Amino acid sequence: MNIAVLLGGISPERNISMLSGRAAVFALRELGHTVTAIDPSRGANGIVSDEELRAATPREVTEAELASFQPRALIDCIMSPLLNNVDVVFILLHGKYGEDGYVQSLLDLRGIAYTGSTMLASATAMDKGLSKMLFQVAGIPTPAWVSLRPEHATDAGILADTLKEVGTDCVIKPNDQGSTVGMTILQGADVDTLAAAVQTASVYSSTILVERYIAGRELTVAVLGDEALPIIEIAPKDGYYDYENKYTKGRTEYHCPAELSEEVQDHVQNLAIAAHHVLGCRAYSRIDFRLREDNIPFCLEVNTIPGFTETSLVPMAARAMNMEFPDLCEEIIRLSTT
Repeated sequence: MNIAVLLGGISPERNISMLSGRAAVFALRELGHTVTAIDPSRGANGIVSDEELRAATPREVTEAELASFQPRALIDCIMSPLLNNVDVVFILLHGKYGEDGYVQSLLDLRGIAYTGSTMLASATAMDKGLSKMLFQVAGIPTPAWVSLRPEHATDAGILADTLKEVGTDCVIKPNDQGSTVGMTILQGADVDTLAAAVQTASVYSSTILVERYIAGRELTVAVLGDEALPIIEIAPKDGYYDYENKYTKGRTEYHCPAELSEEVQDHVQNLAIAAHHVLGCRAYSRIDFRLREDNIPFCLEVNTIPGFTETSLVPMAARAMNMEFPDLCEEIIRLSTT
């Protein structure tokens, strides 16, 4: 097959996306496919060399870099001859303008097949507040939350009411970002610390989610097709599972499969499949949970384009099912195009 892998992009997660895309490019070539790496932030000149791929690192993107990117470049890229004669596009753009339905809609307009969820499901899953509403309707437990706007950072009354609603142990994050970008976890928050956290998240989104913090274990479940893969427990050696602990080797331990009773395991996996379907996801996704001490799971969010390096969580879960990384890539293409 002639495959284009979309990577990089213009979100704060572009460097993680480069690593995900690099892994898929080389894995698909192992299987004999013709694969081109394309970074849509470059518009119609988006081809990325193997040398650039090998030099990619997970460093955080600076605000200056983000300001230099133009969404118009994505249109120029998708509508350019770069995608002529491509059989399928493997989308590994994380975050805004990649995981949120924009690129999917452009590919739909060109009639080009692509991996993962459709435009509507991608946009729904990227909107954390909307996703949580749908979880509630479907009976999927999710932590209590309040949605705020940037200007609420200076409204002491609204902030005080928010803390009454969700509690003083809370998670503040942009409504439509991933990789813990712009996220703050507060223990014993007051109006002032909440205001600062809302300001931090406001850099990345016009809607901020303030969510009750659930003490307990952090779990994640990959769904492939209609099957939940083995559950992974995420255990940072220090602090929370933030950007540094997520992407710095040795900072976090992963237990796959997680040590859970069969009853809890089945319950969490069934909730993951339900969350995948209620948002209309296709082919694959990764669903994040907190498991309270009384073994009650709470669904946090669904990731339609989760991290995809060979050591990322979805490949880790697939490997526990004796599916190697290149085969996982090929299976995602099959599930997305049949």
